Amino acid sequence: MKIPAIMYKEFKEYLLKPGSISWGVVFPLVFTFAFIVRFGDIDHLAPGLISISVLFATTSFVSSSIIFERRLRTFERLLLAPLREYEIIIAKALVGTVFGFFVGVITLLSLIEFMVYPIESVPLTLTLITFGSFAFSLFGIWLGLYVRNPINVMTWLNILRLPMMFTSGAIESLTLFPAWFLAIGLLTPLTYLVEGLRVSILNYYELFPLGDSLLGLTVFSLLMLLLSIKALKKLY
Repeated sequence: MKIPAIMYKEFKEYLLKPGSISWGVVFPLVFTFAFIVRFGDIDHLAPGLISISVLFATTSFVSSSIIFERRLRTFERLLLAPLREYEIIIAKALVGTVFGFFVGVITLLSLIEFMVYPIESVPLTLTLITFGSFAFSLFGIWLGLYVRNPINVMTWLNILRLPMMFTSGAIESLTLFPAWFLAIGLLTPLTYLVEGLRVSILNYYELFPLGDSLLGLTVFSLLMLLLSIKALKKLY
């Protein structure tokens, strides 16, 4: 009951916060509709647009909660409770996962109306959205705990998120760029969600098969979990 209790508190207190709504919902949906209006036929862009929506939704939501808790010094309440650090991190990540899944599905439904071809596998697409939401929630938690001044968290988020949009192949195929740029793309975690969704939505991949995408997201999730636990212990 510990983790569900934390999740309920997070949703109740932070779901409608300005940071969650503006960067977590409004920006990804406006960004998506901008491409729909511009290109019309957006089948090849669908995996990237969904991935970007998931990235911004999850990181914005979990980071907003951590920013408010650190500024109001209420984070200590969780630390005083009979909870282990990993339970706190996972609970917050699961909240971000639910939020990211919701935004990702809304983006997907918006895109379906303008796609020429049907989605190859809906269950696999929903699974990847969930998996990606969990991975990027942990990323947002780590950054929210790692940055010393909580006011600067959103600034650092955008410094890292915006380049991801262009180095992950979400908007333009990485195969069109030089080898050095492709190497950067392979180090970008968003690339693995984009490639996985290409398989589940369009039934093809550009860089690596589905198994490698899942492996990349798994490794990234474990790394962010360990770094988040370490950052939490160091901060408090």
